[in-house]
Amino acid sequence: STQSTWGYIDKKEIQMLHFTPQQISGGGKFHHKTKIGNWQEDFILEEAKMKDYLKKKDGEKLSISLTEAKLARSLAKAPLSCSADGKLHFGFKVMLLNKKTNGNLVIDVGDKIASFEEAYAVTTNNKGIGPLTRSVFVVEKADEKDDFTDDVIHYGQKIRIQSNSLIFPKKLSLRSCPVSPQAYARFSRNQEVSMHTVPSYDTVWTIEHVDPNVRFSMKSQPVPAGAPVIIEHSATAHFLASDMLEYKNDFGTEYEVCVFSYATLNKSQSLALEKSGKLSRELPTKFQTDQNVWTFITSKDPATDFEIAGELAIPPAELFANIKKKLLERGTYGIRGLGIVFKNMDKNGNRKLDIDEFMDAMQNYEMPLTKKEATLVIETCDKDKDKHIDFNEFLRFIRGELNEKRQAVVDQAYAKLDKNKDGKVTLEDIAAIYDISKHPDVINKKKTPEQAYMDFMAHWDTQVADGIITLDEFHDYYKDISASVDRDDYFVAMMTSAWKLQSSYFLTQNTHALF
Repeated sequence: STQSTWGYIDKKEIQMLHFTPQQISGGGKFHHKTKIGNWQEDFILEEAKMKDYLKKKDGEKLSISLTEAKLARSLAKAPLSCSADGKLHFGFKVMLLNKKTNGNLVIDVGDKIASFEEAYAVTTNNKGIGPLTRSVFVVEKADEKDDFTDDVIHYGQKIRIQSNSLIFPKKLSLRSCPVSPQAYARFSRNQEVSMHTVPSYDTVWTIEHVDPNVRFSMKSQPVPAGAPVIIEHSATAHFLASDMLEYKNDFGTEYEVCVFSYATLNKSQSLALEKSGKLSRELPTKFQTDQNVWTFITSKDPATDFEIAGELAIPPAELFANIKKKLLERGTYGIRGLGIVFKNMDKNGNRKLDIDEFMDAMQNYEMPLTKKEATLVIETCDKDKDKHIDFNEFLRFIRGELNEKRQAVVDQAYAKLDKNKDGKVTLEDIAAIYDISKHPDVINKKKTPEQAYMDFMAHWDTQVADGIITLDEFHDYYKDISASVDRDDYFVAMMTSAWKLQSSYFLTQNTHALF
């Protein structure tokens, strides 16, 4: 039910609003030319539904199309590495088999985890699916400065378990974190496990021997391919697990994956062993149960380790949208702050960065990009094909241009500041007129008026440090602000209030947006 001015309206009553009283009472549909009440309502409604359907169909956004595309991508054949020496190596493409569910670890890129910005669900599938894009993972070294110089994986060595390049455009890493009110496994309420785009310490794991009696002595020994092991989460010291908890998704019934240490319940002789000096209290004495036991599956046939023909490409529009979203999450000055970082990285003053400088700038702003993502950004923004990015062009892609309505009110604000019409406005002129209480961050209670004022004054004068604000600099500033304001009427109202513009302008230009 839905609450309204007149009380509660049932959902069926809302659906009935699409029909005439004659139709509700059992009559047939009227011809669209019949003028009764809101005439043509049947025709208009059906036409609107058809337009919406055709728009989604052309953009391949129909639910059935998206599901079919996801299934086709997830169920495609993937390469599986063959171990010639019987050992696991970094870079191997493997499957992970859980002993309890007898199922392979799999990714569902259509099941996005709400706890994090970009994370996707993992489960185990016991239908014998074989090496597919959703079931094949790549084992990578997590610490390049460890004591091991070869590419063989050793017990106790830090690793990352990552997705292959055929399932998702970005590299995903297996991740877990401590249980919190925002993050927990859907059914067991243990530590949640997902595939995440950020390779933080929460994505670091170690492979340990399954027998606790020899686990310590097996440290630094090579891990055999196909041997049962347990996988410890480095950040929380608990083990990767899967149990017979049904998890239904587009692929059918699968089983939940979590991080939890399932140990045998029998009593150990730890006190007696500690007293005799045969055991220290730090060493485990209980076996992990089948929920924690995994096997890294490799192929016996070298032919299965075929070369990947091509990787999934990241759509440029999606990449720029993600960058913009992260910048706007930093607040009103997110985009403008990045421009200042770019300026500081520009050593020769030509307002261009090469790929290494661009990646360093994004890293310094705590928004790291992969080499593939940085290359795509430069290729999109590089108009003269010199393999450098003009950061003014990049910022234009991110923030967009002011539309006619927004530019008009920005121009009016500048005209009020430029009293002698010489195209020069000082910071003192701005400080004298601007009403900081109308700043978006103050209105949204993200900052106090004092904090907002200091930030506001610090972000001016980014082109030439001369204390003069030109019209172009004024436009650039409000392009950054405009990117964080969705509605034109709100932007115009904000400008009108902040710069004390004539209310008649606001009313004449925006009446249609408000009423």
